Amino acid sequence: MNKKIPSFLKYAAVFMLGFLTNFSGFLDNISSIPGSYKEFKKVYLYDGDLLAGNWSTNSEYLLGAGELGLGHSQPLLIVTLNVNEHDEVSGEILSKDICDALPLTWVIAIQSSEPTLFSIFSNRTFYVKKLKNNLMEPVAKLKLVAHDDRRDTLTFRRIDDKYGMLPEYIMLAKNLPAFEADSELLSGYCADSPKRFREEIRELKQG
Repeated sequence: MNKKIPSFLKYAAVFMLGFLTNFSGFLDNISSIPGSYKEFKKVYLYDGDLLAGNWSTNSEYLLGAGELGLGHSQPLLIVTLNVNEHDEVSGEILSKDICDALPLTWVIAIQSSEPTLFSIFSNRTFYVKKLKNNLMEPVAKLKLVAHDDRRDTLTFRRIDDKYGMLPEYIMLAKNLPAFEADSELLSGYCADSPKRFREEIRELKQG
């Protein structure tokens, strides 16, 4: 069972008990509902602030990196996430496999819509999208299956992948020492993707 469900049921029971035993107090606090709902989302759904930041798979230069559990078989992959006041997530995701699969787009994004009450019963969904004809087209779907606040790690599970560019599981950690160097490496590699693609097409035509 989803671990968030028991906490939500406890919260709902307390809310109903307060409603039945102190109806007038409930009415007095109607004005606080928007703020309370925002706090409710942080506690029982997702605290968007914890998702914001720079995430990557490369734990090089980090002492005690083995405790993060990232493993050594993962491809180099970086994710930058931004979260707005509604807990909508947007950002960028890069790896060599992603850029090889999508060589003709300048924008490769990762996005997740605002969580709702139904999110209590399911893992949060993220979409990888590419820019095509001035529209963001989904090319892969991920589920956030684990989020360790103490170790600052995320685990995504691949649900759908149109181009076969993502591993089944992606384990990331936040603000790793090698992030800036990894970002520069992948940005340079991806900038050359169109050139490599054209060369491959040229070789196929000549062959």
